[in-house]
Amino acid sequence: MARLSAEITAMKSAYDVVVVGSGYGGGISASRLARAGLSVAVLERGKEFLPGEFPDTLPEAARQLQVNSSIGHVGSPTGLFELHANPDMNLLVGCGLGGTSLINANVVIEADPRVFQQDKWPQAFRDDLDRGFKDGVARAQEMLKSNPVPADWPELKKMTAHKKSADAMGEPFARLQLAVTFEGKPNDRNHVGVTQTPCINCGDYCSGCNHTSKNTIQMNYLPDAKNFGADIFTETSVRYVEFQDGKWNVHYEILGAGRSKFDSPDQFVRADRVILAAGTVGSTAILLRSRDRGLAASDKIGVGLSGNGDVLGFAYNTDQEINGIGWGDRKPDLDNPVGPT
Repeated sequence: MARLSAEITAMKSAYDVVVVGSGYGGGISASRLARAGLSVAVLERGKEFLPGEFPDTLPEAARQLQVNSSIGHVGSPTGLFELHANPDMNLLVGCGLGGTSLINANVVIEADPRVFQQDKWPQAFRDDLDRGFKDGVARAQEMLKSNPVPADWPELKKMTAHKKSADAMGEPFARLQLAVTFEGKPNDRNHVGVTQTPCINCGDYCSGCNHTSKNTIQMNYLPDAKNFGADIFTETSVRYVEFQDGKWNVHYEILGAGRSKFDSPDQFVRADRVILAAGTVGSTAILLRSRDRGLAASDKIGVGLSGNGDVLGFAYNTDQEINGIGWGDRKPDLDNPVGPT
């Protein structure tokens, strides 16, 4: 797989749109706007990891961990696994080209409709749920190529355990939509021209898929954006934005360049529009730093955050084998597949 990112020297002085971040929000925005014929630059703080470069041992994973807390930062600023440890909330996010899609379980399901009945959502958004929102979900599912684990797939013991648990509680069981490639031949090209291989059941999706089967943003929206002319830059940390003379200045730092040692000024790129898609924490931090430098912004920035609507269930002392641990650098056991996360 060819790299999507370009050398920083290829950055133009100005673009129609600068997209900050390359996860779901940033990747989709870059794809849509590049398709619309606009000049687009994507600025990503993390590195570009190609399949085969993700950690597959515990020592390698440990080297890819960075921790932000009230007492400071530990680890590489481009480490893949970024943990925010705070008194009120802890968060784990992905730092790399493709954002948290690189390390999540890639489950693609619609939110419970009750979520959108809350009056905190803008009225215009709620009025558009039956049309625009559903159309958007359908387009995203088509681009991410979500599908459930096939019925003829090898038995996955963790899935069997989930069904047993559901049956015991009288609750429904279903195979969820996953953004995973299950079918096709090795080295087939997908709908945006990227070579992908069907899932080999190694179970390593949450440490980064080394076998090109996980349909991360790196496999669809970002290459699509590049196909339509977007410029993508990594290890580029946006510090703040300012509005000047009808344009936006996006100030950034090239990580690892050592410019900060010499008290060098931030570099910046100009844009007609800026999309902050650096994740909940990243975008909020950029807005706060920008407000500190004079940007007119709401005093509600950073207020009222919540975690994802995820629930983790743990079972212990069970008499049923689950086989839920990924294989890492070991050869997968074909008779006991772990399967996708």
